[in-house]
Amino acid sequence: MTSDFAVPATRIRPRRLGSAQPTPSRAVLPLTTAAIDGLAKVSGGRPLEELVGLTAATVVVIGSAEHTNEPMVAVEGPTGPVLSGVGLAAQATVADLVMAVDASLRTAAVVADAGAALTGAVLVRSARVRGDLAARASHRESIELTLTEPGADGERELRAAAAPELTDVWFLEVLLRSVAGVLAGFTDPRSTVAALPSAGPEDVATSTGFGRYGFELAFATTTLTAPIEAMVRKHPDRTAVVAGADTLTYGEFWQAAEAVAARLRASDIGRGDRVALFTGKSIHAVPAIVGTLIAGAAYIPLDPHSPAARLAEILDDAECCAVLAAPDMLAELPAGLSAPVIDIRSAVGHEADGRDPQQSGPFPDDLAYVVYTSGSTGRPKGVEIQHRAIASYVHWKLGNHGLDLDTRLLQLPSLAFDSSVADLFPVLASGGRIVLADTHRLLPRQLAELVEQHRITHLTTVPSLYRVLLHELAGVAATLRLVTVAGEATTADLVRRHHELLGGVRLVNEYGPTENSVGATAFDHGTDAGPGVPIGRPISNTVATVTGPDGRPLPVGFVGELRLAGHGLAVGYRNRQELTAAAFVADPDAPGARSYRTGDLVWWRPDGMLEFAGRADDQVKIRGHRVEPGEVESVLALLPGVQQAAVTVTSGADGAPALAAWLKVVGTTVEEIRARAATGLPPAMIPTYFTLVDELPRLVSGKIDREALTRRSEPYTTTAPEPASASPSVSSQSQVETDGDELEATVGNIFREVLGCGPTGPDTDFFEEGGHSLLAISVLDGIEKQLGVSVDMGDFFETPTVREVTELVRRAEPVPQERARAEAGRAAG
Repeated sequence: MTSDFAVPATRIRPRRLGSAQPTPSRAVLPLTTAAIDGLAKVSGGRPLEELVGLTAATVVVIGSAEHTNEPMVAVEGPTGPVLSGVGLAAQATVADLVMAVDASLRTAAVVADAGAALTGAVLVRSARVRGDLAARASHRESIELTLTEPGADGERELRAAAAPELTDVWFLEVLLRSVAGVLAGFTDPRSTVAALPSAGPEDVATSTGFGRYGFELAFATTTLTAPIEAMVRKHPDRTAVVAGADTLTYGEFWQAAEAVAARLRASDIGRGDRVALFTGKSIHAVPAIVGTLIAGAAYIPLDPHSPAARLAEILDDAECCAVLAAPDMLAELPAGLSAPVIDIRSAVGHEADGRDPQQSGPFPDDLAYVVYTSGSTGRPKGVEIQHRAIASYVHWKLGNHGLDLDTRLLQLPSLAFDSSVADLFPVLASGGRIVLADTHRLLPRQLAELVEQHRITHLTTVPSLYRVLLHELAGVAATLRLVTVAGEATTADLVRRHHELLGGVRLVNEYGPTENSVGATAFDHGTDAGPGVPIGRPISNTVATVTGPDGRPLPVGFVGELRLAGHGLAVGYRNRQELTAAAFVADPDAPGARSYRTGDLVWWRPDGMLEFAGRADDQVKIRGHRVEPGEVESVLALLPGVQQAAVTVTSGADGAPALAAWLKVVGTTVEEIRARAATGLPPAMIPTYFTLVDELPRLVSGKIDREALTRRSEPYTTTAPEPASASPSVSSQSQVETDGDELEATVGNIFREVLGCGPTGPDTDFFEEGGHSLLAISVLDGIEKQLGVSVDMGDFFETPTVREVTELVRRAEPVPQERARAEAGRAAG
């Protein structure tokens, strides 16, 4: 055994979420003749060799069940328990595998502290090999897999047992059937390990059925605009869009959208073209989107908070024919654009040309939009979505979320984030009302006031924002019917808190990559939050498959990569044929004969629900935005003065995922690096922590030792990096005690409490200390509670130092007494 292998911790797969069986789990499986023959073929019937063969089969199964090529199992040998680990990828044939396991067992030392070392492991035993029975009591936290002695008729059994809190009978039964299947494959020792069955056929059939749950063979033959136009004809006087004090009825909204379409057509822009939108959350944003679609073009939403360099990169890749921009945002566009810029305010006033959309477009196979996501190579990649693909999602959401004429949705995600698509089009197709809200400008309290003012029934948000918004909603959300959380993992404590404060309001977790038209699965969180991270069943336009590295479907309980197929798949990545071919793979068994490899690890629960288990690569969600650390690393490495760069994922001050950058630099400072990074990366991709090193740690291969960096970042899970000789702290201001007046000291203390950093000074910059928009909310909330004044979030973003925020506090309006009392009452509750 080598140090490359870690003691396994088999994932807990309980029967009932949040509870355990009162008695141990046990399962028994009589071995088939084929399994007995396969074991005999590699062991010759000798007891110790049988134990080796059973261990080899178990290693294959555990590798498949836990999604690893380097599985390890415990084995109860004649002198006590030992650990056996082999690299499956290096074993070509069954004979190679068995010999490697034999060599591992012969050289392994007996585990001294079995109780601690074997916790969560699978312990392989044979009744024909008598181990140290005195140590058996310490194995309670293992899954024991035992091969019985032959009976009078030669029959043998595999038996499995585990503590009730570790796993349930269903998983033990799947393990036994899988091990038996692998043993049957041992009948030809020259056969390849890759050809061994991954699971019993009945278990694969069960998981395949789960993946097609509710799938509708008929696909959408409509567009995003057709159902909206039908609502315009039926209800022209109903309110469609609200933005601040501005409103548009369905008739006014459609008239503005047709004017935008006419303006684009006047510039010879139509089917097959792409139009960028740079509108923010203005009242003209939705007419700009729909008007672009009416013209037959696809829209490219641009994030107002992205740096000009990134916007230029997207515009260049998308080859946009025009940019529709809000007049107050024109100065933020990158210089030297080749595409003409159209003032959206003038476009909505353009005279409609009277063309029939049914003749000029759009059509179901036309592109509807292209959303750019983070790319591992350093370039953002544009996901191309057709009308028919996203229309199939809209069809599902209308029914599942109960959208109707009375729907009033508070629209929170950025229009550059594909969650906005899940808000806009289903609600407009239902005849409901969209209330646009800018979460970069409004505090949770102000968002809650909008919920109460507009009698909101639905809202969609990322869990991290919902966590701070939920407290404000209590008591003002009498009309709220459904909250959708998406974009990040939803934790059990958030679910419990939701039901405590908003009992009776549905909490739906939607999971889905941009490449599957926003949504793929959905889960209604009941009052029993459970210990896992369920993402639910596939929606009606999607087929889901959990696969091993070879692409074969895995059984219930086995962790594998999620592949998606069906009506919602994207066309691919714009101008990225190689990436498209790698992600959208041929799949003859899938609808449309192709599927999308999500890179997400999941497993099927026995009730047909999917549980999220992490990522197969380095991708991470930062405040709901999909981020490839490799892209961030590529940008940092190109900055002046940066000789080496590495980016890892750690935990921020709020416990959410955060990026940590490790840099070797010459002739530059962290402050300069951070400022330059902000010119090429959107806020979610700027690392929270920057640490300077003399040299990045390397593996023997020369690659960066990312595990070493991760270990070094562990102390920073709740605070900014501490000074160290090999990796000096990058924060100068955080080392200086506040020396200003009492008010400034209070503001500094609030900064320190929210950021979890060291002492603050007057010039401590909130964002340079790792702050972001969600943590900014906590600072402003603390100011309101402790100092009794309300500071505008936009002003905070412009002047984020302790001294500047203190001046904002001095000029701020006091919080009304009635609101202060309500705040105090909610805090006390």
